[in-house]
Amino acid sequence: MKKAFIDPNICDRSPFCPAKRVCPVGAISQEVKGFFGAGTPKVDPSKCIGCGKCLQVCPHRAIKMV
Repeated sequence: MKKAFIDPNICDRSPFCPAKRVCPVGAISQEVKGFFGAGTPKVDPSKCIGCGKCLQVCPHRAIKMV
């Protein structure tokens, strides 16, 4: 089964990542750095169910299914 992957070269690292909010199983996590800073969101492949909801909401198309 395909899993979501976030390309760190495309992602804008927004602390308000919409993909993180729409994941039905909470597979996307993100390290917070300060008040408005954040790291690149990461997908936990053991939790990802491959539904593709994160692909639909990512404004930068940084998420691919691999």
